[in-house]
Amino acid sequence: MITYSKTSDGHRIIDGTPLVVESAADAGALGDAVVTGLQRSTDGVLPARDLRQNPPDAAFLAWVGAPTYAAYAKGVRGVEVWAEGSSDLTLVEVTPKANGGASEGFTPMDDVEELRSPEPSRLGAAVQRALTLATA
Repeated sequence: MITYSKTSDGHRIIDGTPLVVESAADAGALGDAVVTGLQRSTDGVLPARDLRQNPPDAAFLAWVGAPTYAAYAKGVRGVEVWAEGSSDLTLVEVTPKANGGASEGFTPMDDVEELRSPEPSRLGAAVQRALTLATA
């Protein structure tokens, strides 16, 4: 799971290497990882940096062994999880994404699921449903 955090100058960039779960089939473990990622994303503030000299996806691409983000994204399914509230997660939206390739990128699909203060296993199940709808 890739997380994004704000920099001190307001950009949202990839925040380090992904969080990894053994299997997306375990809704509880998946939900726990999503909660950890949401907390990392909302609580952390990264230092400002020159994104051309120090691209935010460089560590991620090295980690997955891909030369470019476009090469990595080929065949990948995407789900966006957005949360209101950092520690209590009062409202969470889970949105499957359509993979439009290098020219269009990942775009939200209409099948948004809203959850109010979900338990991790319920959140993980929502992500599982979104993954089945997302296109690669």
